[in-house]
Amino acid sequence: MIRRPFPPSVPRARLGLLVAAGIAGCVAVAGAVAPGVAETAAVAPSALADRLEPRTWALAIPLSWLAAPLTGLREGDVLDLIGTRTSERASATEVAAGLRVMSIDDRALVVELTGADASAIAAARARGLSFVPLLRSSR
Repeated sequence: MIRRPFPPSVPRARLGLLVAAGIAGCVAVAGAVAPGVAETAAVAPSALADRLEPRTWALAIPLSWLAAPLTGLREGDVLDLIGTRTSERASATEVAAGLRVMSIDDRALVVELTGADASAIAAARARGLSFVPLLRSSR
């Protein structure tokens, strides 16, 4: 696993929220190829860190944080996250927008996001919100 430090754009006060929300590492890398080993596109996937755009990070969002599952989600899809709270005073608010799906499995959804989006997600979780993912149209 490779860890990148939190981006300088994330204020130190928000770092406490990231840790409190259980977001300690930013990037997990799988599928790295040893130096000097020939790489075939169909066989060896590129490392997650290599697929990230400049000035972005990867964040694993546990599926248990989602209030509603999204079936058929694929790598490359773009999501927005709405934070919801169910109670006598139910609420919903936009948390993050334009998150690109990097991978998904039965435990977590890995998205590419900015430092501001990571802070917003951590703050929403610290306030006890669940997330409703909204899939953007590809057209």
